[in-house]
Amino acid sequence: MYDKFLKIIDENNGIITSKDAQKKGISRMNLKKMVDMKILSRLDYGIYVTDKFVHDDFYIFQLKHPNIVFSYNTALYFWGMTERTPTKMDVTTSRNNSLDYCKNEVNLYRVNKDILELGKVKAKTPTGKTVNCYNLERTVCDIINNKKNIDIEIANKAIKSCIRNKGFNANLMFEYAKKLKIYDKVETYMEAII
Repeated sequence: MYDKFLKIIDENNGIITSKDAQKKGISRMNLKKMVDMKILSRLDYGIYVTDKFVHDDFYIFQLKHPNIVFSYNTALYFWGMTERTPTKMDVTTSRNNSLDYCKNEVNLYRVNKDILELGKVKAKTPTGKTVNCYNLERTVCDIINNKKNIDIEIANKAIKSCIRNKGFNANLMFEYAKKLKIYDKVETYMEAII
């Protein structure tokens, strides 16, 4: 009986949430039994793994907080625009999403709900798992708008790398800048570094 459940979990990279388990026909009672039998380990509240799971803090944080988007240095890291592994994750969420309890483990940025989705795409973590992340164009806008949150030398180097990236769309960046109400700031910055 548990072989069927293990197959489902292993097909999901060795990890499953209790919510997803229920959708796939695995009850909480069965999850508990598999933990008791040491078939599964409880990684965190509602998150279970097999020994096939490759640990990934970014992915686990995303599972625990589905309403966040990785941003700033973390987004640059995912897109290969910086060699520095973030010491703390940079995440953006809506103003009404209370994540104050995890302020020590992340750099938390809050925005109005209407712009949280702007530029949100799926990205791969270093272990190949998929998470929410801002695209390069939104990331550049955020960095220019909040330069105090990132080392200026890193910011300039990263932005230059971004705009040289053949997938970068300057028109889209300026479209985002208008929606974020920072068009003049972005235009001035871009003129200065080009």
